Amino acid sequence: MMNKKDARNLIKERRMNLSMEYIESASDKIFEKLLENEDFKNAKVIMSYMDFKNEVKTDKINEYVKKAGKTLVLPKVISKEKMIAIEDKNKYIVSPFGNSEPDGEEYIGEIDVIITPGVAFDRDKNRVGFGRGYYDRFFAIHKNAKKIAIAFEKQIIEEGIETTEFDMKVDVLITEDNIIK
Repeated sequence: MMNKKDARNLIKERRMNLSMEYIESASDKIFEKLLENEDFKNAKVIMSYMDFKNEVKTDKINEYVKKAGKTLVLPKVISKEKMIAIEDKNKYIVSPFGNSEPDGEEYIGEIDVIITPGVAFDRDKNRVGFGRGYYDRFFAIHKNAKKIAIAFEKQIIEEGIETTEFDMKVDVLITEDNIIK
C-alpha cells in the first residue's frame, strides 16, 4: 500500500513527463470507452471538468454532452472547503489555480454522472486528488450520481492506495486500456 502523499507525488511527476501525442491518443481511447458506458449514455445531466496540467483531455467529452442535448455542468471551487457545479454556458474565467472554470450561477438540480478527475488511482477504484477533498465532499452531497473516473493507465498505483473513511471510491474507472467496474 502506498500513502496518498507518495502516490500524489509519484503520479504528478509521471504525468508531467507524458508526451502530448500520448495524452491526445489515450484521451481519444478513453472518450470512445466512455461513449459505451450505459450510465453515461442514459444520463441527462453530466458533470465533467476542464482538463489542466496533463489530465485526460475533456474537450471532446464536453462537446459531445452539449451536442447530444444533455446538460453539462462543470466544477468551480468557491472556498477552501467547497466546490459547486455550474451549468456550462460557454462563459469561463481563470481560477486562482490557473485552470479555466465556468462562470455563472450554481446548478442545484440532480446530477446523473460525475466524470471524475484525479491524480492517482488504484485497481480497487480508490482515488487520490490534489488533497483538498473537494470531490469527496461533493460526492457526499450527490449520492445518487454515478462516479466515472477517467485516467491514464500511467496514473494507476498497482500496489494500492491507503484510504481514510472520508475517501470515496469511484463506481467505474476508465483508462485507455481498461474499464474497471
